[in-house]
Amino acid sequence: MAFVKGSHWQYRCPFRKAWVDVSADEDRQLKEAYLALPRGGQPVAMCKIGSLKFSTDFRNLIRTNVASKRTMEVRLRDGDLPFPTPKGPEAPSEASLGANSPESIAPCELEAARTVPHSVRKAWGHGIESGITMSGEFEFTMEASEKELFGEMLSWNMLAAGISPQSLDNRCLKFTSSQGEVSMGSKKEIAKMLGNPRAYPIHISYKPHPAFKFVAPQYVPHMEVTRTMLKFTQTAVAELDGKLDNVKHKHQRRTFERYLLYLEDHYYQTGDDLSDALDMEAVVNKYPETAFSFLLINKTGPGLSKILRGEIDVLEYLFGG
Repeated sequence: MAFVKGSHWQYRCPFRKAWVDVSADEDRQLKEAYLALPRGGQPVAMCKIGSLKFSTDFRNLIRTNVASKRTMEVRLRDGDLPFPTPKGPEAPSEASLGANSPESIAPCELEAARTVPHSVRKAWGHGIESGITMSGEFEFTMEASEKELFGEMLSWNMLAAGISPQSLDNRCLKFTSSQGEVSMGSKKEIAKMLGNPRAYPIHISYKPHPAFKFVAPQYVPHMEVTRTMLKFTQTAVAELDGKLDNVKHKHQRRTFERYLLYLEDHYYQTGDDLSDALDMEAVVNKYPETAFSFLLINKTGPGLSKILRGEIDVLEYLFGG
């Protein structure tokens, strides 16, 4: 008994009403737990994805966010289950067992759905020309004979990567000559390299920091502030072992759950693990106009874990008492 090659577990997103693939890690955990059922495995699989925990009941194919208690249906994509689901008080829905659902929005349905906005079709990869990646980064090699076409080559690669002229950070453009010399962020040095016939072929790459992809230069300070605040949150979550039970006050537990979601969303959307996020002092020194953003955070940020544990009263911490 085994799962069909290429099959993947999905859950129905409660917000978009669409079926979404679970992460590769969760897919592996679910398959291992399901295959263990005939050997006496538990009908409810507990999966830990980063700092979040999900329980999936194979008896009714319902997935539950352990922290928020939010539930959603699950199903197997591109294949049948190796054996029937175990019996339980509640049977799986027809959609979880593979029946077509009129609510779902899948790539195969977009061709016939003329009312779906172009932005949604684009997100599914429909109507995109070959070679366009929308990845936010690119690299290409330019020969000496192509020097006069540098502008066109750069424009095409920006278009393919989904980078607008306003969001291009020229400090991240890296020019590497055939001798291995590198020029970045200096118009004079780059012009010198482009004018040297022996430097060709020249490799041009654009790979900005994950957190700053598609971010226009004027919004970089705002993103730095956001990363600093998320770093405070990440540190506090780590000091509480990511557990709601370590949050003393009940009214703060929903806030703690949001912290977990904010972090997971940031990791997923940007690939930025915040390991190089600047501290408050460094951000303010680099961008003085951001000092206003830290009026209260400069106290609550470093002490966030103590506030959540109930070791410090936040009002007394802010105003004394």
